[in-house]
Amino acid sequence: MSLVKQKYDNLRCIRSRVLTAGGLIMSIFLVSEWFVHASERPNIILFLVDDMGWQDTSVPFWNKTTPFNQHFRTPNMERLAKQGRRFTQAYACAVCSPTRTSIMTGQNAARHRVTNWTLYEDRETSGKTPRLLPPRNWRKQGLQPGNAPTLPEVLRDQLGYRTIHAGKAHWGAYDTQGSDPLTLGFDVNIAGHAAGGPGHYHGEKNYGNADAGGRTRPWGIPGLESYHGSDTHLTEALTLEAKQAISDSVADNKPFYLYMAHYAVHAPIQPHETYMPNYNGKNYPGTRISIPDNEARYASMVEGMDASLGDLIHHLESLDISENTLIVFASDNGTLSLHARGNSPRDTGRDTHSWPLREGKGSAYEGGDARASHRLMGNISSRF
Repeated sequence: MSLVKQKYDNLRCIRSRVLTAGGLIMSIFLVSEWFVHASERPNIILFLVDDMGWQDTSVPFWNKTTPFNQHFRTPNMERLAKQGRRFTQAYACAVCSPTRTSIMTGQNAARHRVTNWTLYEDRETSGKTPRLLPPRNWRKQGLQPGNAPTLPEVLRDQLGYRTIHAGKAHWGAYDTQGSDPLTLGFDVNIAGHAAGGPGHYHGEKNYGNADAGGRTRPWGIPGLESYHGSDTHLTEALTLEAKQAISDSVADNKPFYLYMAHYAVHAPIQPHETYMPNYNGKNYPGTRISIPDNEARYASMVEGMDASLGDLIHHLESLDISENTLIVFASDNGTLSLHARGNSPRDTGRDTHSWPLREGKGSAYEGGDARASHRLMGNISSRF
């Protein structure tokens, strides 16, 4: 057997094994020209942003640049888009836990039955309406060990990857095994737990924990006690810890899967101070319309998220592994619209942050679950 054919067969075997877990990344692998030319076990980063809309970026995911695109600053997304691929017609669930469970299992929400966001295993989180009842027997406890093979389990147990979780988990409800990413196939857990949002983004506020070094349920972020009382933003703290985990994997000569799942840009809308001068007290580009304070804070959070992407890319380059690392960028659902943000930036009324798509997170309209779940895929190399 020739060496070329042997390597091709190895790649085909990897694809076959990993596709048993399904999910976003492996569907992309199947059609990825880059993967055919990569080494047998490329490093993988899934960079998942929480509640980021399809226009909350300077990268257009439409057939033209929109006024929203002109407002946001995401140069590292631009770089990834230029050197990779853009997927502009992607459907997901309208809220966090169902999409995240689908990524983990390759199953749609009707099959895995985590059809809404989770927090406590006995609590109904479906909103009350005069016409609709919540689904019967949906899995309020969330994803649990043994429910289905998970992507990190397959990568770790069958392909020898080190699996790293950083940021928001939001798979299993409190006081269940699934609330801990270590029970779902991850070797490393950085700040992941049952809750889907942070108590606070600022280290000075201990990321929502009442006392430095302590833990406050449900929204206090665990595992980042060394940053309590500091001026380190939550997005930055997660990035620093993820970079260290990457370095550890490289030092141990292990391929890695990093699930970089930022809490940003989930509510609360709080400033990422480093980036506030780019928006505070300024007008929207090309207009005389002042940027509202809340939208300035939101844009600073988006730019801080993008800076994290850039920091990870630079770290890969410094370790000389960028050409053997696949980066997949995605959002879990549509943007916040009305909830936590109020009227649209240009005061055009409720639920117009995704215009011309209708509504946002939590809605079955396209602003909540369609293009809103945009994707980028690529690696930083000379191939693109």
